[in-house]
Amino acid sequence: MIDQIELEVAAGDGGDGIVSFRREKFAPRGGPDGGDGGRGGNVILEAQRRMSTLDRYSDGGVRRADSGVKGGPNQRRGASGVALTLPVPVGTVVYDAATGEELGDLAEDGATLVVARGGRGGWGNKRFANSTRQAPKFAQRGSPGDRKRLRLDLKLLADVGLVGLPNAGKSTLLTSWSRARPKIASYPFTTLEPELGVVYVGDDAFVAADMPGLIEGASTGVGLGHEFLRHIERTRVLVHVLDMTADDPLADWRLINQELADFGHGLAEKPQILALNKIDDPDAQAHIELIEDDLKSLEYAGEPVRWFPISAATGEGTRELAQQAFWLLRQAQDAEVEAAAREIPVLTPTPQRTGRYETYLDDEGMAVVDGPTPNWLALTLDLHDRAPREEFFGRLKRMGVHRALRRLGVSDGDMVRVGEVELRWEE
Repeated sequence: MIDQIELEVAAGDGGDGIVSFRREKFAPRGGPDGGDGGRGGNVILEAQRRMSTLDRYSDGGVRRADSGVKGGPNQRRGASGVALTLPVPVGTVVYDAATGEELGDLAEDGATLVVARGGRGGWGNKRFANSTRQAPKFAQRGSPGDRKRLRLDLKLLADVGLVGLPNAGKSTLLTSWSRARPKIASYPFTTLEPELGVVYVGDDAFVAADMPGLIEGASTGVGLGHEFLRHIERTRVLVHVLDMTADDPLADWRLINQELADFGHGLAEKPQILALNKIDDPDAQAHIELIEDDLKSLEYAGEPVRWFPISAATGEGTRELAQQAFWLLRQAQDAEVEAAAREIPVLTPTPQRTGRYETYLDDEGMAVVDGPTPNWLALTLDLHDRAPREEFFGRLKRMGVHRALRRLGVSDGDMVRVGEVELRWEE
């Protein structure tokens, strides 16, 4: 199972606007009628329960949405590019791989997240006609769509997590509880990926996950370490399976709990039940009798430890264990609801926009104009051509950019950066 990958996505570019003039029989001097280009398609991630892994994205290929279509004559707007929807498993957390910023958490079936936005379509020449320029012979290019490298982390969504050392019997317990059929064998790390099963308790049910076995040092990444621990962050209850035929099962219990505490993320505070497994073996029965006093004095997260002798192989005690897990699950869910009700919302004032752009001097003393409209115009108009260049400076002047640059000491002919474009300023 692949539960962490990097994925590159590219939204569609906006379609170009076109230069066109009316050419009807009775309108020999018809005006401009070039249409706008269509917007590029977005890239969207959608959580789907039928997805269980991220392996379809392991090939390293770029996923691209369609670009917008260029405009047409008679002011026809080009078609917008079709959005690209990429299915991911429920429980996928999305990060910007370059910055590490979390972009979204797709924790519910059907949840969607736009991860790359398509570029704006360019304007056709009809848009640039005015009283002094009645026949513009230029149009605007479409702007490029976003291109991002994402990191996708899959955190398993399960109510109850089965933890324990390799070969403690977690897979066998899940099989006994549900219809899941994980691979079972008598050697460590048989389970290399989490397995889910639905466990029915009367008319109710919960989702249990058989997690890969923990070993000493897992919290620092040893063995399956971080891959395992990341998956149990979202479980509400832990069932700690102990092999009672082991030499010192309570030492194994302490070792696993120490790894949970060292990893953090609240794992050591989760309700935990102790499943004393393999009581179909006479040695296990004898072991329980030998350490029964120690079992009665065990505490976890400040609470007495509930323990159940079971045989995952024969099913003995497993239903009682499931009922206890379900009861603890309901308690945890009720506590979450109560905590949410007690929270007092903190009202944060909405930041006020001070304008459509900002101007400042960068570290090298160059004046910078930064804002959606100026950046878009600088990127999509051909500033080497006189007419679109005049249009560009005229629009910025009407926005008041020239006054802001004067206050920074910019004079006619000085170099200025608008978005990603450097050019000589013209008054």
